[in-house]
Amino acid sequence: IVTQVKPVEEEQFIMQAILKYAKYAWCTWLTMKIFIKVSTYYMLKSRNMEGEAYSWITDWGPLVNPFINYIFSPISRLVIFIYHLTEPFRDIIYYEHILPIYLFHFQHLVEPLFSMAQHFSVRFLESLPGIDFEKLFPIIIF
Repeated sequence: IVTQVKPVEEEQFIMQAILKYAKYAWCTWLTMKIFIKVSTYYMLKSRNMEGEAYSWITDWGPLVNPFINYIFSPISRLVIFIYHLTEPFRDIIYYEHILPIYLFHFQHLVEPLFSMAQHFSVRFLESLPGIDFEKLFPIIIF
């Protein structure tokens, strides 16, 4: 009996292809889920259905809810706690050291660029016909 063994390189290539496909599929699924969740949430809020909107955005399904409840929520609480502890220190650094440097040296350089970018983006959005800006704004943000 002759047994033929596959080369290791071929098996590694197949595994890499499967992993790339899985990564692509999961990223696509997650992106679509977030887009659908957020767009439906804003649609429900625009129809004054606050309760349904809140229950829709907070329920992510049986695969994601345990991750949110047991991993993400405690970590976010810890980060928020540390953030509030360090807030006075950051305020002192920002208001006494960084902000004066910006106001005296960089404001006259940066502000014209931001105002030009704002002007051109508003002009571009105004030139698009038939766009409802109240519904477009949340989509642009997220």
